[in-house]
This record gives sequence, C-alpha cells and structure tokens, in this order.
Amino acid sequence: MKTPIIVLTGFLGSGKTTLMQYLLHEFPDKKVAVLVNDFGEVPVDAALLSGRGIPDDMLYEVNGGSIFCACLKDNFVLGLKALTECSPDLILVEASGMADPSGIGPMIRNAGLGDACELMCTLCVFDAIKSLKLAQNLATIERQVANAHYILLNKTDLATSGEMEAATAYIRKINSRAVIFPTRKCRFNVDLLKKEMESPFAMMPSLNTSDNRPDAFTVESINGSVDAFLEALNREEDLLRVKGCLTENGRHYYISDTGAEIEKREEAENFTPVVVITMQDKGEAVRQHLADAGFLAA
Repeated sequence: MKTPIIVLTGFLGSGKTTLMQYLLHEFPDKKVAVLVNDFGEVPVDAALLSGRGIPDDMLYEVNGGSIFCACLKDNFVLGLKALTECSPDLILVEASGMADPSGIGPMIRNAGLGDACELMCTLCVFDAIKSLKLAQNLATIERQVANAHYILLNKTDLATSGEMEAATAYIRKINSRAVIFPTRKCRFNVDLLKKEMESPFAMMPSLNTSDNRPDAFTVESINGSVDAFLEALNREEDLLRVKGCLTENGRHYYISDTGAEIEKREEAENFTPVVVITMQDKGEAVRQHLADAGFLAA
C-alpha cells in the first residue's frame, strides 16, 4: 500500500507549523513521518517539532531553500525515500514559505517513488491579514493557492471583515475548486482529509529558482531588551518572516510574527537562533538598521 503524502504550503508566517502540530495531534493512532523544509540555514521548525516528541528517524530536515527548487529537489527525494523506509501510515511535508508546489506529483513519480508513496492532497495556509498584500509582489503565493486542494484562510480572529472578504475573493479568483476553511490557529475538520480527493490539478512550471530567493540571516543574541528588538523589527517594511529564540536576563523567549504583530512567548530553553527573512536584496539593509540601533554587532 502506498504511503499518502499531505503537503502543507503557505507563505512565511501564515501558520504552517501550527497546522503541522495540529495535524500531529489529530492523528494520534497513526504512525506519522514528517519532512520539514526551512528556507533559512537554521532548522527552526524542525527544532520545534523535535522538541515535541517526534522520533529522529521519523523527522527529516531540508534547509537552505525550497524543496521544489532544482537545487534541493534531490534532498527532498532522498528525504521521502528515508521516511518511506520507516513504513509510516502518513507523511506530512511542511514546505518552506517560499516554496512553489507546482509539479510535486510528477516529481514524486519521476523520482521512482510512485510505488512507495503518492500525493494525497495539498493544504495551503493563507494569512487573512498579510498574504493578499504580499501576493501583489510575490507570484509564489498565487502558485500556492492555485495548486491547493484545501485552503485554510487563517487568523480570522485577527483579520477585519474587509480583509476576510478581499482574501476570499482573491482565493476564489485563483482557485475555484479548492475547499476554503476560515480558521483560527489552523483548526478545521480533519476528517475531511480522509475522503477521496479529486483528480490532480494541472501543474504549472515552478517559480522556485535562484533568481527569486529572498534574503535571510540569523541572530544568535542581541544587545538590549527583546521587546525593543521586536519593535525595531516591526518598523522594517521589507521584513517577511522572523522566528526563533532569544534570551534576556536568563529567560528564554520564542518569537514569531503573526502577520498583525510579532508575538513572544517564554520557553524552557533557547533551542534555536532567530531567523530573519526579508525581501530579495534587502537582508543586509535590515541587518544594518538593527546594528545601527545597537541590537547587533556592527
């Protein structure tokens, strides 16, 4: 029997890792393997999931770009092969926020994995506050929506009615076939995933190339308070995503942007550096702004 694959897509900060954690909770009787694709060199999402009890042999990391880009496609295939050898009941793939999932089905078949696993469906998390604004300049978001079977219109508790209506209209314009779930923290009826899927969508050429990569850099520690650092980040217009841990006065905090703001929660340990992702060719400028403000070493 082929192992079904569920692919999670959505732009940076939309809620994919939250969705991953929810799905893991909703399949308690299944042996679930996870492939995590972080755009940055530091595997922040994998560190989060590893800390929640996933065995090492059931968790595979691919970092430093998109798994659907030619530069990492081989790593993606190797990861799927390694996970199928563990005989899981289900494989969850969390693609990076910049991943264009066009053509993933043929990619699996052409890699010789067609007898071991198959694409069950693609879930796209669409940030009701931020994704529509970013879609005007980032074609990747349109591809994520166009190639989704299910779309989670997320952060409904934070979005205005106008933002919800505009986001829904955009999604319907791009993809009239997908089922849309308005969600808060990616909660929806998971039983629907167990139903037979429609025939695959027509695939488009992938946009994942080295020419459209955003910039990314890591922050191990800062000078000053975490709150002041977050305020400085909020002022950066070219910021796409920030996530990871910082320590202040012996207390550890995980920070992550929600679209409306950058949230902070206390953790028992500092388990991963902060990854800052910006628009293409803007990373050095953002880093310099933070250095000029005294948060980073010049």
